This record gives sequence, C-alpha cells and structure tokens, in this order.
Amino acid sequence: MNQSKLEAGDGRSSSSPVGNRVLRWAAIGVTAFAGTLTLDTGSTAFAADACISQQAKAALSECPAGAIKAGSGKKPQVSFKTAPQSVSLKKRDDVTKPQNPTDIAQAAQRDERRSRAAARSRQLLVTEIQGLESLFASTKKNSPDRPKLARRLAEGYVELESAAFREATEADIRAQDAKRKNQANVVAEEAKKSATAKKVLEASRKSAIKYYTLLKNQYPKWCQQPNANDPSKSQGCGDEVLYYLAYEYEQAKDLDNARKVYFELVDQWKTSKYRPNAYLAFGELFFQEATSDPSKWGFAEQSYIEVTKYPAPENKVFGYAWYKLGYVYWNLGEYGKAIDAFKRVIDYGTKFSNLPNATQLATSARRDIIPVYALSGDPKKAYNFFKPLSGDAQGDNEKTYKMMYDLGLNYLDTGHYPEGIALFQDLMGRDKGGRWCQYQGHITEASMAMKSGDKNFIMKELNKQVEVYKQFSTGSYAAADKLKCGNITAGTLSETAMSWHLEAVGSGGVRGTNDPKTMKFAADLYESVVQNFKQDDFAQFTFPRILKDDWPNILKIKYAMADLLYAQKDWAKCGPAFDSVVAEDPKSPQAPEAAFAAVLCYQNIYMERHKDGSDKKGAGQLPGGKKDDKAKPEDSAKYAAKELSPDQQGMLTAFNRYVCYIQPPAGDKDAQTQYVEVKYARARTYFETRRWEEAALGFRDVALNHSDKEVGIYAAQLYLESLNVLGTHSQPARPSCYEDMATDVPQFIKLYCDGAKKSENEEQCSVLFRIQRDIERLRAEKLVEAADKGSADSIAQYRQAAQLYMDMWEKYGKEPCEKGNKEACERNDEILYNAARSYQAARLVARAISVRRTLINPKYNLHNTALAKKAIYEIGGNYQAIAVYDEAATWYERFAAENPKDDKAPQALSDAVVLRLGLGQEDQAIKNADTFARTFPNKPTEAAQIAFAVGAHYVDREDWGNARKRLQGAMGQIDRNATLDVQIQAHALLGQVHAKSGSTTQARQEYEKVRGMWRDPQAAVAKLDAIGGDDSQKIRRLGKTLTAVGEAYFFFAEEKKAVVDKINFPEYKGSGERKEVEDFINTKVVDWQKKKRAAIEEADKEYQKILGLQPVPPPRWVIAAGSRVGQMKGRFVAEFRAAPIPRDWKQNGPSPYGDLLWEEIRGAYYAKLDEVSERDKQAAKGAYKVCLDLSVKHQYFDENSRACEKWLSTNYPAEYQLIDEFRGSPNRLGSGLNERVTPLNIDGTPFVPTAPAPAAAAQK
Repeated sequence: MNQSKLEAGDGRSSSSPVGNRVLRWAAIGVTAFAGTLTLDTGSTAFAADACISQQAKAALSECPAGAIKAGSGKKPQVSFKTAPQSVSLKKRDDVTKPQNPTDIAQAAQRDERRSRAAARSRQLLVTEIQGLESLFASTKKNSPDRPKLARRLAEGYVELESAAFREATEADIRAQDAKRKNQANVVAEEAKKSATAKKVLEASRKSAIKYYTLLKNQYPKWCQQPNANDPSKSQGCGDEVLYYLAYEYEQAKDLDNARKVYFELVDQWKTSKYRPNAYLAFGELFFQEATSDPSKWGFAEQSYIEVTKYPAPENKVFGYAWYKLGYVYWNLGEYGKAIDAFKRVIDYGTKFSNLPNATQLATSARRDIIPVYALSGDPKKAYNFFKPLSGDAQGDNEKTYKMMYDLGLNYLDTGHYPEGIALFQDLMGRDKGGRWCQYQGHITEASMAMKSGDKNFIMKELNKQVEVYKQFSTGSYAAADKLKCGNITAGTLSETAMSWHLEAVGSGGVRGTNDPKTMKFAADLYESVVQNFKQDDFAQFTFPRILKDDWPNILKIKYAMADLLYAQKDWAKCGPAFDSVVAEDPKSPQAPEAAFAAVLCYQNIYMERHKDGSDKKGAGQLPGGKKDDKAKPEDSAKYAAKELSPDQQGMLTAFNRYVCYIQPPAGDKDAQTQYVEVKYARARTYFETRRWEEAALGFRDVALNHSDKEVGIYAAQLYLESLNVLGTHSQPARPSCYEDMATDVPQFIKLYCDGAKKSENEEQCSVLFRIQRDIERLRAEKLVEAADKGSADSIAQYRQAAQLYMDMWEKYGKEPCEKGNKEACERNDEILYNAARSYQAARLVARAISVRRTLINPKYNLHNTALAKKAIYEIGGNYQAIAVYDEAATWYERFAAENPKDDKAPQALSDAVVLRLGLGQEDQAIKNADTFARTFPNKPTEAAQIAFAVGAHYVDREDWGNARKRLQGAMGQIDRNATLDVQIQAHALLGQVHAKSGSTTQARQEYEKVRGMWRDPQAAVAKLDAIGGDDSQKIRRLGKTLTAVGEAYFFFAEEKKAVVDKINFPEYKGSGERKEVEDFINTKVVDWQKKKRAAIEEADKEYQKILGLQPVPPPRWVIAAGSRVGQMKGRFVAEFRAAPIPRDWKQNGPSPYGDLLWEEIRGAYYAKLDEVSERDKQAAKGAYKVCLDLSVKHQYFDENSRACEKWLSTNYPAEYQLIDEFRGSPNRLGSGLNERVTPLNIDGTPFVPTAPAPAAAAQK
C-alpha cells in the first residue's frame, strides 16, 4: 500500500500499514507439469493479463525436439554383449614351422600333357576313347600301330581324367552355392554329379596307368617321334612313359609304385630331360613325409639339390626346386640358407621372366623371404636388405616398403613386438605415404600386446594414435587411406574401451572389477571416439575382432560412455552424455533408455544438491510473508530469471523429455513415484532459476494430480509461493494471480486437509488456512496498490479494498477474536487497520474512525496490539482532518498517556497543546505542556517549542501579562534547547510584549539579541537547514525567522522615526506682515527643514537595513519600512507646503503689484513651495512605490501596504488608482510549534470546515 496516499488524510507519516509476520513452512517441495493447464484468472477488472502466459504453458507442454519412442523407463546397461577379441600375446619362441606351399605347386610345370591339350567335354572324350579301345583291341600285338594306339589311349584317359576333375570341381562349387541359398534339391543333384565325375576320374586314372604300364613293359624302346640320326633327340620315348606313369601313380596316392618308376627313370635314362622332374618328384614326396618325419628333410634337400644341377632355361623346374629348398632350410631352422635359396628364386624370376611361372615364383619367394628374415634379420637393416630384392626401379621404394610392411606384420604375428615396433617406426620415418597412419596403428597394437596390463602406458599409445589420425585426416591423402586410418584408430579405441568396460562392469553373470581407473580410462576412450568421429565414418568401418551384432557406432559409443559415467556415479557428466545419445538419433532403440538414464543422472545431481531437504523448502515468498509483502521497484532484478547453468539446462531438457515420453506402468508403484519425483524436480529447477510461471504450472500439476504422493503438499505451497512472486513482482503487477490462488487454495485444503489428512499435514494445513485468508488480504492490497497509482477509479478502488478487509474481518476474525482464540485471531489487527486506512484514503473518514474504534475495543482482544495503539493516534488525526479539534486533542492526549514510549507520543501531545490553545482551553494546554516536560525529559527541544507556543498564544490574544510571564519563564529553556528559529522568534515576541507593555529598554534588549543572532546570515541559514525537513519546510522556517529578525530591525528603525516625528514644523505666531513672514521662513523654517531632513535620512538608513537582510528581506517588514519612509517624507513635504504666508496675501482681487491679482501671487508662492519640496515628494513617492511593489510581489497586504496605496493614489491619481476589493490579510498559520497543526484535506490542502455540529461531523 502506498503510504503517501493513505497518510494524506491526517497529515502524518507512518510506518508500513501492514505488520508483516513470517509464515514458516516446515518443508516446501517442487514438482513438474507435463500438460497444458487452463487457469481460472478470475473475472475482475484487474485480471486483464493472465497470471501465467501462454508461452510458459507451451514451454511445459511441448516435448523437446525429436520424437522418442515412448517407454516405461529402465536403468542403463551395457549396450554390447561380448568383448572384442584381444590381440593375442605371442611368445618369441613360439615359432610355427612353415607348411608345404601347395598354392605354388603348379608353378613346377610337372605335367606338360594338360597344357598341350585343349579342354574337351567328357562325352566327346568317351566317344573317342571307345573308338580307340575298339581299334586297339583289333590291332595285333606286333603291329607297329599298337604302341601308338596304347599311347593315345593313355593320354586320352589322362584328358578324360582332367575333364572329370573339372566337372567334379564345378559340381562342388554349384552345390556350395545352392547350400547357401538353402536349395536342398540342387545340393543333392550337384553332389550326385560330383560323385559320378570322381568315379570317372578314378577309373580314367587306372586306365591311363594300365596303358602306360603296357608301353613300359611291352614297348620300352618305342618313341612317338624317333630320330634315327640322333636318338637322344627322339621324343615321346620310354623315359617320358616312365615319368608320366610314375606321376599317375603319385596322383593316385600309390607312392611306392611311383617311387619305383621314378627310380627306374633316373637309373635307366641318364640323359633324359625328365630326370630333374623325377628328382623333383622325389623331393616333393620326401617333403610331404618330412612334415611328419623330420628325418626325411635331408632326403628332400638332396632331391631338390639334384634338380638344381640341371640349369635353366632347359630345366623348367629349376626355380621351383630352389623355392622348395628355401622351405626345407626354413623348416630345418637354417635361415641363412633359406634366405639364400629364396634370393636364387628371385634372381631366377628376374633373369628368366619369360619362362612360365618364373615371375610367380619370384613373387612367392619375396613373400616367403620376409618371415625368414623376421626370424634372423635386424629390423633396422631391413630396408637395405629388401631394397635390392623388392623389384623396385631406381628411385622407387613402394615394393620395398611393402615388403618391410609385411615384415612388420610378421614380427607382430610371431610375437617379435619390439622388432615390429622398431620396423614400423623406421617405416614412419621413411614412408609418408598412404600407409603412414597404418604404421602407427601397428605400433599401437604391438605396444598394447606387449604391455597389456599397463593401462597408463596403453592410454599414452592410444593418444599417440589419435594424434597421428588427426594429422593424417587433414593431410592430402587418398580418401581410401584416410578411411583405413580412421577405421584403425576408431577400431583400436573402441575395442579397447569395450574390453575395459566389460572388465570393469562385468558381463554374462561374471562380476566386473569395478575398478574406477579402468572405468575412467574406458570412458575417456569413448569420449575420444565421439570427439573425433561421426556416425557416417562408422558406417564405412569394419571391426573384424568384434561380433557383427556388437559392431560399434557413434550412438553405441555415446551410450557406452554414458553408461560408464553412470557406473562411476559421475552424475554431472553422465546426464549430458545420455542427452547426447538421444540427440544423436531420437528414433533409435536406445533413445528411450538413454532419456530415462539422463533423468537418473540429473536426479542424482538434484538429490545431491538437496540432500539437506532444501528441495522441500521455499524462498520465503508465501502470500503475506514478511520478506516481500510489499513490492519495491529496486527489487525487480532480485526476481528476474537467472541464467540457466549447463546442468540446469540439461535437467530441464531431460525432465521435460521424460515427462513427454516415459509412461510408467500403472501397477508399478516405484515407477509411478519416480515419475512424480521427476516432475517435482523439474518444477523445483524452474523455481530455483526464478522461472516462476513454469514453476507454478508444475507445482499446480503435482499438487492437484498427485495428492497421494509425499511431495504433493509441498508442491501446493510452492505453487502459491510462485504465484505470489508473479502477482507481487511482475511488471506490471498481475492481480489475477491472486484470483488463481483464491480458486486453488480451497482445492488444496480439500485434498490435503480433510479428515485424517489434516492431522498428517497439520502444520501445512494451518498455513493453508492462513493463506486462504491472506490471499483475500493480498487481493485487497493489490487493489490499494492499483489505487495508489492515482487512476480515475482510485477512490472506488480504495473503497472496494476497505470492504474486502471488512469482509475478511466478519468471515475470519470477529468471532474468534471475541472468543479469545489467539491462533485464529492472529493478524486480524492488520485486517482492521488496513480497512481503516483504505476508508480514510477513500475519504470516508467517519468509517475509518468507526473501524479504528473496533480495533481498540477490548471486546475483540486486539486493543493491546501495536496497530491498535497506532489507531488511537490516527483517530486523533481523523478528527483533526474534519476540524473536530476538541476530539482530536482528546485522542492525542490519550495516545500520549497510554503510549509514552511510542515515537509519536511527543508529537501527539504537542499537537494537543496547539489544539487546546486554539480552542481557548488554556488551562488544559498548559497542563499538557507541563505533562510533556515531565514525560519527555529527553525531548528538550520539543519542550522548548511548546513553551514558545504557549507564549505565542497569549501574544495572539494580546494578553501581554501572561505572555510576558510565559515567555520570560521559558526563555532560559528556549535558549538552551530550542532550535535557532524558535529562539529568534521567541526573543522577538518577548521584545514585542515588552514594547506593548511600555518596557522599551527591555524590548530594546530582546530585539538586540535577535539582531545579534542574525549577525552572520550565512551561518544562521546553515543552522536552520541543519534542523532538517523538506524544501518547503525549510523555506517556511526561514521565512518565519527572517520575519522575526525584520521585526527587530523595524523596532530600532521606529525609534529613529520617533526622533523624526518629534521635529515638528515651527509654529508661526506673528502678525502676518510680509517682512515678518519672510524672516520666519528664512530662519525657523529653514532650520526646521535642515533638522527634519537629517533625521529622516538617519531613520531611512535604519529602515534600509531591513531591505538589506540576507538571504531574503522579509516582505512584511520591507513593506512596513517602505510605508514608514514614505510617511516621513510625505509628511515632511506636507508640513513644508503648509508654511505660513503674509496676511495680505490671503485676500482676493487686484493687488498693488501691477496687473497681478492676489490669487496669482498666492499661486506663485505655493508653486514655489512645491518646486522647492518636489525632491522630497519624489523621495516619498519612491518609498511608497517600493512598498506597493513589494506588497504585490509577495502578495502581502496589510495596513501599511494600504497606506502606501492611498498616498500614491491621492498624490498621483493618474498613475495609481485605489483598488477597493477584498484581499486576504496575513495571519499566523500555526504557532511555530510545527507545520501541520491546521486541518488538512486528503490531498494535503488546508481543510475549510462548513461548521457542522461536532456530532454530525463525526457521523459524516
């Protein structure tokens, strides 16, 4: 309530009209609101703006961006089922012997028959063979065609063998394809075809062996192409038959017969070109046996060496033999020989690249020399070793780097981790190409394998890998290389994190270590993945060491990271982490679970912050609360919304998302409780960040819809607190908030305070009942605040507020107060007090008095309250306002008597003194003055002022005896204790009393004291200003003081004037003869003139001192001074002009002076007198003019100003006219005691009574 408006009625300042009390809440909580509310904002004119904005409603009803599949909510868990396969730690001595390189066996070119014949169908071959068989059967044994036919049949069966092998292979491939397609019928059909073909193959091989054997036994010397001149050049002879017969035995796994025939070939055919092939066959057979019987390695070595004795290019298996020797030495552990053998193969491939399979052999040798070097070579010398073997051209290193890269891989595969690291570090220094990042990946892999138990070390290596990736990914490398680098980096980080994750938390029923360090490292690795990769990257990656169902992606990584943070109870980080999962893909299966998990994280932050129960407490902003019962403009920032911290922003997003998408099962009590607590925490967060609208909506939802939960009652009370802030501190204010309170509080009472619930919530219900009353009280206060702004409806608003207060008194206070129910009666003194002040502001003073009389009536047990005591004083002010001064004085006297220690008691009693004096009740006034002196000894200044007021009263009544008695008796007290203005006025007043009593000497002494006090005007004004008060009070105080000072100066000027007045014009007693008259004028009149003019000048100087008073001359005495100076000079002129004339000049008619008439002579004489006195007359005019001008300027009119006006209008009628109209005359407003003793209207203007009877005025 605006004090200034209400206090105008009695003209007194007052403390706040409402005595506030603190409503203490045992616990006040928070809730959240998920839907849109429609609040009843009431229908009064003051609810034009809704309490809660649509924007706030939308903030709570709209779900965060991104639709999440609704779920019931479950705690986070590991998002993958299995750990990645770890890199196996291999031991250096764990060397695996190389197997027979069957993939290169065809490079030996052991069977030239198949390369010579074109592939033909089996059916065609069968037909051909059948014809040959028929022909062979009909050919005589001694026929020269018989061996030829036998050879054709042997080779025909070999060709049929190849065709059958080809068919079986194709059928097997088709069967495998059909099996993948689940085509069972096709599988069976193709399997049958394959079996048939294999039977044909075996039968064909047997027939080929039969015919080769026939040729060997029956035609050992036969050649297909004999050369009679040089038998050594014959072709297709017995050595070739023996070779292919042995070869067929070997293919048929009949190794004994194969060896026999090969041996026969070697033994009998010393120059045969098939001898190297036969030795190679022995080597192959021994090699195969040596894999299970190491004793055979020597035979294999000897056999291959025999082959190498036949040089290339004629020996087409020369290179293959050296290649197999490399494998023999490799198996024997003779790595130097193995390296030498592989070098020979490389050299063979280089020199004889035109030979079939020579290049292929060299390529295989380059491949196989690498693992042998790994077993014996120095990684730091690898470059120089491989450079001449790699096949790189001059200036090129690509093949060399590739061999070194493979060497590095071999080091890692064989457990040579330090060597592998050294090798890849060397490569990183040499090769800045597309594999540069891969090199670091292998270094990281080796380091991790080597120190798998040292997680600190591994983290450093992984960080190096990330740094290399960052550098590589921003370089000018091919996209494929960047992709591979990213795959390596992301894979290594992800796999390691996943492994450590499961190690820490456990899986598959196996408990984890719960090691915080392991969890942190895993979380850090996840975070590194998220920071450096995107989902699009992971879509291109593969993770061979992880089951495909568990292949990571950004979403899974984010979830796993959040899960680890949750496991570590790092609530501050896990909330944003789960938020990130939802943001990554709101439609993912993990999104609902992540949304719920985010809530759990933020809830833990919330609970940690409020573990002291502070979330059940308010901010002291309940309706009627002491803290902010009255809004102050400077407090607006205190209620403005705070900037949300990151975790508060996260909380609100998570809580809003949870409320939108989580649907707790109806039968799950825990889930339902969790749901309400989340809503509660959300609203509490809004509350703590001063988002009052959203908080109010959330609290209302919980309070009205979840009254079965513990937080319901606290939500109800915090809802009211939020509305109170909105209603009180919004700009502009929102009175409709109190309409909402009035609507909802009864519902809260019904929900929480009916029946048994009332005892359960006793403290809160007591508060709710009080708030219900306070809400109505606040509605009244808001009406008063609106009225205080001075609208056209302010009077009606004050009256409406007063009626609301009285309705509350009748509803809540009257009966319990009369019965003495203290708790229920509490604060009803405020209700009545504010009702009275509202009536007073509505100018219904009689009603205000009536209500205050109720407040002080002992019948209602409120008469001893502080507000009741104030009411007594204010009743006095009410009566003074309506000019019932005797009642006003009586109430002031009562207040001072009953409340002597109250700050206003001295003022009340002093006002009573003034009022009694004004009523002519001098005895009572003096009694009050004496009482003041006794009761308030610590108020000497005020006592001195009262004493002065009493004396001033007698002066006003011109009771000079009592005036002298009172003023002289109090002067010592006044000089000691009164303020300077009162001292000066008191001495001036006493001077006046002495002057009126004829004690001129004593008057002169008092006035001299006054002049002495104003000797230093600047210092005197400073003392007056130091007394205090506003500018108008200071001006009035200065004016009164200067008037007293002016009176003193005027007194002394009047003494000078008295001297002037005594210098009378000399009386002429002569005969009137001309000579005699002339002598009289030239002597006595001239002497009088000199003396009179000198005295006037002396008096004028004294009056001029009044005009020179600083800082401003007092108008009353300036006007009086001007009037006196004018009077002196005007009288001087009048007297001068009344000088006597000769007797004969008084006659009329012709004179003895020529044609002159006596009238003309007499006129000339008077004109001369006027001319001589005109200077004095003008001086008189000037003085009167100053007098009149100052009177008009200051609007101060009295007998002196009137005299000035009359003289001017008489002597200068053309310039001045006498105005005969009513003018206000000066009077003494107040007694000098204070500035507020005259009655005032509501707006502070002087009250002019219409003089009704006192009773009627009181009833008015």
